[in-house]
Amino acid sequence: MALAGGVLTIFLGLSPMGELTELKGYDLLHFFLRPEEPPKELIIVAIDEPSFAEMGLQWPWPRSIHARLVDRLAAEGASVIGFDIIFSEPSSPYEDRIFAEALRKSDRVILASDITSAERGAYLQEMVVEPIPLFLRYATAGIATVPLDRDYVVRRLYPDVPGERRFAEAIAERYAQRQIVLPPADAMISYRIPPGRAGIISFYQALEPDRFLPRGFFKQKIVMVGKCLKSATEKTSDYYATPFIAQRGFGLMSGVEIQANMVLNFLQDDFVQGINLRWKIALTFLIALCGSFVQVQWKPLRSACLAVGGVLLSVAVSSVVFNRFRIWLPAISLSSLFMFPYAVFGVHAFVSSERKRRELRRLFAQYLSPSILKNILEHPESVKLGGVKVEATVLFSDIAGFTTMSEKMQPEEISHLLNIYLTEMTKIIFEQQGTVDKFIGDAIMAFWGAPLPDDDHALHACQAALEMQQRLRELRRNMVLQGYPELFVRIGISTGMVIAGNMGSDQLFDYTVLGDTVNVASRLEGTNKEFGTSIIISGPVFEKVKDRLSVRYLATVKVRGKTEAVRIYELPDNNPED
Repeated sequence: MALAGGVLTIFLGLSPMGELTELKGYDLLHFFLRPEEPPKELIIVAIDEPSFAEMGLQWPWPRSIHARLVDRLAAEGASVIGFDIIFSEPSSPYEDRIFAEALRKSDRVILASDITSAERGAYLQEMVVEPIPLFLRYATAGIATVPLDRDYVVRRLYPDVPGERRFAEAIAERYAQRQIVLPPADAMISYRIPPGRAGIISFYQALEPDRFLPRGFFKQKIVMVGKCLKSATEKTSDYYATPFIAQRGFGLMSGVEIQANMVLNFLQDDFVQGINLRWKIALTFLIALCGSFVQVQWKPLRSACLAVGGVLLSVAVSSVVFNRFRIWLPAISLSSLFMFPYAVFGVHAFVSSERKRRELRRLFAQYLSPSILKNILEHPESVKLGGVKVEATVLFSDIAGFTTMSEKMQPEEISHLLNIYLTEMTKIIFEQQGTVDKFIGDAIMAFWGAPLPDDDHALHACQAALEMQQRLRELRRNMVLQGYPELFVRIGISTGMVIAGNMGSDQLFDYTVLGDTVNVASRLEGTNKEFGTSIIISGPVFEKVKDRLSVRYLATVKVRGKTEAVRIYELPDNNPED
């Protein structure tokens, strides 16, 4: 089970659907991120709706406006200024010259480049779109493109491009004044700042900090400029889905906020890394083994609690490792290793239970009353089909003189008569919670106390015998009117220890009872003939019903097959016809 679950989980995890599911699990881990204060060293200058309203300009703004911002931020002591805007085409020579001069004087601006793709026949050609050469004389550029996963969520860095740096990487190096340690190729963005939680001010406020902002607001800060337009057109839109998208209260994140998160990651060497394939396989099989082990003794409630506990433990451990060590464990795959064995063992238990229920129904449907059969099917664990020793009461009944009677009747008449008689007697036995063991010609063998326990098995057997005699009197009148001979029945009842269970060969068996008690009941049925009675019970039966039924002592007799004499009693049925 552990091997199957581990292999299945690994293969599903490598499939496109499995990868997408795991990415959603990665997003869910952001629910448990510890809230952090906005970074003090980073400010976002937002090109937002209030700025458009204040400035009264359409996009793209004149580059002299950006030049004014650079001059002002440099004068205020900003350490690095990053423009998450692509200046890839010239505007008017005057505007470009003013912006270039601001770049030259500040000597601290990082501009954004972009990667575009174009199909060239069977090939996909990628090109770096850089700022115009005039701006590159005085500013550094970095790739600001963000890659989208197959569900259009930004989780990763753009892959390394030979000879190029990432936009956020260039900003971090300029601010730290040192070489930045590059993350592994499979590293993911560590989102420390949710959407709208960074230090964000409007563009128009940054143009006049003396009027809108505290003194020294930009000093020694990283200032990143970018579009944050909620009501953006296609040309001005710069919003993306991030792992926060599924959380209430968070929506899309602007591109400049994503870049801000990456800048912090580069500065703190704080990217998220997944475990390698070797560790993933080892961890998968270890947890699969644990998940299978706890489900071996499958019980619905217990196993469900263990499975849910395993899932919660997986999520908790994944969350702690993600928060504290920035390592991504595949929480959904690990959780499934607890649910998969639960489901498999549960299906196996259900199939086994249904198989047992069908076997019980096959065994007992013809012997038991519907109410007892329903009880057994609802609680199959209460039935032991192997040979078990129990106290039971056995009843034997036989039609007096049936052999002689049948010699004078046609086979069809005998069959019809027996079917009516046996049907009515069986109904009474079932009503008294008895089990019909077998029909032997005109004889009936029934017992109480198995397969389900019955504290009043002797009483129920006696009541069944009395009702059988009562019902036979009613049948007798109707049968005589139809031309059938009169039927009289003798009944013997005995209580004692029996062996109850499936008896027979591997190919054919029945549920029955064996033992001396069965022999006594059979002999007592025949003893009725000697005493002229219709129902005889043994001494043990008498002891159990003497306070509840009217019983008359008959004699102490030796029953064939027993060495000791048996006290016998008559159970009068108040039948004046007999």
